[in-house]
Amino acid sequence: MTNKAKLIKTIYLYLVAAVSLIFVAVGTGTLLNTGLKYYIFPEAEKKSYFECNNQPPIAMISKEGTSAEQKEQIEALIKDYEDWKENQSGDKCIVPARQNKIIDAITMVIIALPILLIHWKFIRKSKDEPENT
Repeated sequence: MTNKAKLIKTIYLYLVAAVSLIFVAVGTGTLLNTGLKYYIFPEAEKKSYFECNNQPPIAMISKEGTSAEQKEQIEALIKDYEDWKENQSGDKCIVPARQNKIIDAITMVIIALPILLIHWKFIRKSKDEPENT
C-alpha cells in the first residue's frame, strides 16, 4: 500500500471513529441528562417539553346572542380544551416525551458504538502492522 493510500485510510478510520465517539457521547449524555431530571430534578423536566406547556388559546366565551351553529362550535372548542387538559398535561405528556428522548439516545448509542469499536479495532490493527517503506 502506498503512503498516500495509507494516509487516506488512516484519516478515514480516525474520522469515522471520532464521529462515532461523538454520537456515543451525545447519546450517553442524553441518557444521563434524562435520568438526572427524572430521579433528582423532576421539576426541571416539567419545563423541558414544549408540547406539555403549549396550551391552546382559550378565551372567555359567552353563549348569549349566538346562533345554534356557533354554540356547537363553542361546545366543540370547550371539549377540545378539556381533552387537551386531560391528555397533554402532567405525566400523560411528560412520560411519552421522556420515553422518546430515551429511545433516541439508546438508538444513537446502539448504532454508533459498534461502528466506533470496529473502526478502533482497525486502527489498532494498522498500528500493530510493521511499516513496509
